Amino acid sequence: MKKNLLLTLFLVMSFLANAQVGILTPTPQRTLHVNGSLQLVKELNVGGSENIQGTAGREGEFLSSNGAGTAPTWRTIESQNFLKVVFVANKDDISPNTGSYAGSHLTGTFENFAQNFIYNIVNKIDNNFIAYDANTGIFTVKKAGFYNVATYFTYDLNLNGTNQTAGTATSQLQREADTQNLVSAVSTGHGERTTQVYHQLAGIQPFAAGETFRLRCKYTQDFRLSKGNISISYLTQ
Repeated sequence: MKKNLLLTLFLVMSFLANAQVGILTPTPQRTLHVNGSLQLVKELNVGGSENIQGTAGREGEFLSSNGAGTAPTWRTIESQNFLKVVFVANKDDISPNTGSYAGSHLTGTFENFAQNFIYNIVNKIDNNFIAYDANTGIFTVKKAGFYNVATYFTYDLNLNGTNQTAGTATSQLQREADTQNLVSAVSTGHGERTTQVYHQLAGIQPFAAGETFRLRCKYTQDFRLSKGNISISYLTQ
């Protein structure tokens, strides 16, 4: 009790002498000067005026300085053109574990033989922006805007016999509902005894909330999908 009274008396005397309040300092440099740690149990309000309450900002925003003599402002990462990574994953196994996907063998369409690439290890996901189905390899956009998708992955052709590996590898980052509106695509030809094919895709596309997309892969001969990785970043609305 005595300690509290002394602290109160100290604050009052400091205020009367300087029109400033110092906590654990006899020489406050601002209206409130705290020489120590500060704990906030609830929100921090900034801006406003002597008769208008400041704002506590919104979830996910950060404080940005506006220079001396001006209140800081709550801002979003998107407004500052920062790159917001919302999904990171990789694949460290061969799928399927036994057998292989059937190749097109020069017949059939891409969609008839293409397989979804499935990342079995999710390193980071922000569910406010994107959802991922690890069973199907399908991504669902949660927040509308422009997304940057970049992925690197491998075809494994080792299950094919001698003189049976030549063919064409075709990979597409595609919207599920509009397979002609591609995020990115690549097609490469390969000769006999090719055992590994490496593809890299990247693209920037606007997505509406609820849209779905996936990585689809096809090879002329039978194939397996081996290691790979992916990162997805949200750019702007």
